[in-house]
Amino acid sequence: MSLIKDSKIFIRKREEHKLLINHLQSIDDYGKRYKLMKIGIDEIIRIIREEGGKLRGNKITSDSEFPKLQELINALAQFLENTCLFGEMVLHFPDMSYRILKNVSDWRTLMTDALNYSKSFVKILDEKSIELLSLLNQEINEDQRTPEYVNPYRETVLSTESTKDKPKKKSKSKKGPSLSSAKTEL
Repeated sequence: MSLIKDSKIFIRKREEHKLLINHLQSIDDYGKRYKLMKIGIDEIIRIIREEGGKLRGNKITSDSEFPKLQELINALAQFLENTCLFGEMVLHFPDMSYRILKNVSDWRTLMTDALNYSKSFVKILDEKSIELLSLLNQEINEDQRTPEYVNPYRETVLSTESTKDKPKKKSKSKKGPSLSSAKTEL
């Protein structure tokens, strides 16, 4: 397989990821969305661990020769795709993702290593995916956030914005009798 063909397949897979994210966003039932997210994140972490082990074991890097064995090509493709899918899920559902990930002790190190490894494959990744991985790095590593970084999908940001967007109610004077402050003249 050529790099060009692999890159086109990768871009097509990324489009499928966006459809999945749109589907997850359309689910109003929190419990159902949480269950699907947990299944997805658990599977992504499993794939990252397994395929990453194959890639490390065979010393596959962006600087090495592109793998010839189909098993290693598939491992690399799955690793890159799942790293980006993880990024989409965490960036679009940060609060829910962190609730799921709190039970996985080494997830932050695992995924930081995965995104740094993935970002090095600039011949396969498209610009949007590289940008996504940079945003993911800032999202999961607070010490690497730029001052401009804001995740608009974070619940605290959403609730702050929704209170900003609501026009302030003007108090209308009620018609009819009302108690007035007591004025006593002596």
